[in-house]
Amino acid sequence: MVLTTNWTGKRFKKRSTGWETIMHAPLPKLMKRLQEKGFCTGEGSPVAKRGWSVLDLDQIVRLYSSINRGIQNYYRFADNWSRLTRIQYILQYSLAHTLALKLKCSIQKVFSRFGRDVCIALKGHDGKPDRQVRYSVNRDWSTKREAFQAERGAIIDVLQTAIHMRTRSKLGKPCCICGEAGKTRQIEMHHVRHVRKWSGKREPTGFNRILRQLNRKQIPTCPECHRKIHQGTYDGLKLADLAYLPV
Repeated sequence: MVLTTNWTGKRFKKRSTGWETIMHAPLPKLMKRLQEKGFCTGEGSPVAKRGWSVLDLDQIVRLYSSINRGIQNYYRFADNWSRLTRIQYILQYSLAHTLALKLKCSIQKVFSRFGRDVCIALKGHDGKPDRQVRYSVNRDWSTKREAFQAERGAIIDVLQTAIHMRTRSKLGKPCCICGEAGKTRQIEMHHVRHVRKWSGKREPTGFNRILRQLNRKQIPTCPECHRKIHQGTYDGLKLADLAYLPV
């Protein structure tokens, strides 16, 4: 038996077989990706991203923060989570290099001016600083395997979920051609693909012309009318000849 904690923080004992799944963030792959994107060298040394040096200071900080947060949010559950400090370090110093390139100064002067967390003060309409943009720095490197399960206890409205996920099928409707009700006979769906892709060079022909006028990819039909559609019997049918306009 081992002592563990569930998502609510309650501690309890459970059986342990001695085997456990270990989940690791692929650090070499992440490092290679940062190198390919121009944030560091092949050895992992941070470098300036020259393409971003033409942007405003706050834009540069926001871009680096979004990348750092995105990587950390994605791998928050990993057992080697604490090793992502290296990724955060590379992005932080690549940010400093980029700002130094833009301002034509040294990295030391960048940290001296904006702080170690690189905080940019933005001015309002009156010319006074009214808000800040700060590089997203994480300081909690404790492993949290259930990081993605924090909302497990949220209340779910089953009725609303069913409404949003219900099918849009019209199998309960009558046949749109002859009006035969689905309660007395089986209703089938006639499908056609890519109604909207037809252009002046390729006009729809046959019954597909009706679907183009309705802007529909499927309509309910009885088996007999469905067979006649494929036989071409209804190729000369007009929109006004339908028993009803399917919506």
